[in-house]
Amino acid sequence: MRTEEKLKNMLEDWKEFKIPDLVEREFDEAFLYNEKILTITGPRRAGKTFLCYQLIEKLRNEVPEDNIVYINFEDERLHPLKGDELSKLLEIYYEMFSPTEDRKYFFLDEIQVMEDWERWCRRIDEQEKNIKLIVTGSSSKVMPMELSTSLRGRSLNWKVFPFSFKEFLKAKEIELEKDENIYYSTKKRSKIKGLFNEFLNYGGFPEIVLEEEEVLKKKTLQEYFSTIFYKDIIERFNVGNIPALEDFFKMRLDNFACKMTYTQSRKNLKSIGHKIGKATLKRYLTYAGNVFFLFELEKYVANRKKRKRASRKVYPIDTGLVNAVRFDFSQEYGRALESLVFIELKRREKELYYHENNGECDFIIKEGRDFKTAIQVTKTLEDTREREVRGLESAMKSHDIEKGLILTENEKESFDGDIEVMPVWLWLLKNDF
Repeated sequence: MRTEEKLKNMLEDWKEFKIPDLVEREFDEAFLYNEKILTITGPRRAGKTFLCYQLIEKLRNEVPEDNIVYINFEDERLHPLKGDELSKLLEIYYEMFSPTEDRKYFFLDEIQVMEDWERWCRRIDEQEKNIKLIVTGSSSKVMPMELSTSLRGRSLNWKVFPFSFKEFLKAKEIELEKDENIYYSTKKRSKIKGLFNEFLNYGGFPEIVLEEEEVLKKKTLQEYFSTIFYKDIIERFNVGNIPALEDFFKMRLDNFACKMTYTQSRKNLKSIGHKIGKATLKRYLTYAGNVFFLFELEKYVANRKKRKRASRKVYPIDTGLVNAVRFDFSQEYGRALESLVFIELKRREKELYYHENNGECDFIIKEGRDFKTAIQVTKTLEDTREREVRGLESAMKSHDIEKGLILTENEKESFDGDIEVMPVWLWLLKNDF
């Protein structure tokens, strides 16, 4: 079948396509209405395609349906690809559709499958000022940062993470208070806290959240891990020493939210038979970060070179993913809470570090040149109050921070006028902190 026929068939199907039921994701509409190409990136199975559907459903209330096109380039009907599909797309679109003079929106899912997609997108951006491109890409073919940098400053990127706790509760049909300052009733708190434990154990990947069978949740998460490990990392980056990579990642998952150094990691791997250099381990962790699997948190040191040499912490994209393949959170509940807080701060695009100087503080948040907030995370203050407060106050004093926050499983209080204690689940439901 010729390229033109393939595209015509897909566009005919799109005219009849019904948007499936979806959980509305958090999204800043300014990214949709500006003049730049919108790139949507994130880990596999986090919901990039369904975010496209959400945006399409919104746009259908604003422009005629013929002004909106969606194509998934991984559709088998487009294969084998010849590389000229994109060049013919615009011509066929105008032949088949009757768009108005209003802005037109082209949703191009998994665009990395196409040859020279960057060149085509740049040309459309230059020549067709009334067309807004929204493109997504898979981590196994193109790194998220490559999707944006290939467009040479012409794009803005929106990162899709697994469900936030707010989105998780929305999927569970739990109605939240509109006033964030209202502390939920006892009955509502009990319901939310029960669901919070599910969120902690199984994470926020949409398919997992909507799956009811626990066995299938765990099995699916294990499949996610296997695909990320082999397809997104080993195949994508052509990793040769697979056993060393696997053992390194196992160490990081077993010790997530703990401090690590490349020197110590190299020694640990050497003790079990792997001869590998620090530079290679740095690359491994960079690969994991590029595909949204593991993230590094640096200790704040003013000198950038010293900061790079200092210990760092490593956090997973999703607590459920770790719990399914390596870890029983009941043994380290506090670290699981800390990991949830880290991912939420990443979702909110905060500049983060940890503090260590006469006490340790889990997170300090930098805005511009100043530090604004210090956050400690612990299961309970029952036996650790002195240590947690000392670390928090050390961070506040060292970085001239006025506001301190301690996040726990259940406690809620304020003291010293500038330190607030609240449950992690409640903090996750707030827009500000």
